[in-house]
Amino acid sequence: MVMLSIRFDGELVRQGLENLQAEIPQIGRRHIYDMVNRITREMEGYPPERPGQRYERTGRLGFGWKVEKLDNGYRVYNDTLYTKYVVGSAYGTNQAWMHVGRWQKYRDVVDREVAKLPDEIADEVVMVARRDGFEANRT
Repeated sequence: MVMLSIRFDGELVRQGLENLQAEIPQIGRRHIYDMVNRITREMEGYPPERPGQRYERTGRLGFGWKVEKLDNGYRVYNDTLYTKYVVGSAYGTNQAWMHVGRWQKYRDVVDREVAKLPDEIADEVVMVARRDGFEANRT
């Protein structure tokens, strides 16, 4: 929860609130962008090779992660044909049995990052409010 205590009167308060209102969508967008980049960095990693592994890794899966900007946010995707069999689908399904427990599921990484998002956004709103002259605290 974010709480603002206002100590000013008149035009200064109105202008401060308008500035804060204009910045809040940018705060959310910036944090979502940071989050999707953390997801792609996490998904680019590979588990250690199995002892005696004969398959030579191409890196195609790791380098295939992309972020696409949308009107209302971002999309993280990998169009490598076998992605869902290695890391599962966006729903956490389709991971092939031989990858279970070795490769982290895409859905699990996304869920961990999304869980962090509200606190980060609230912290940023408090910081912007303080910068604009308001007394703001998270409770």
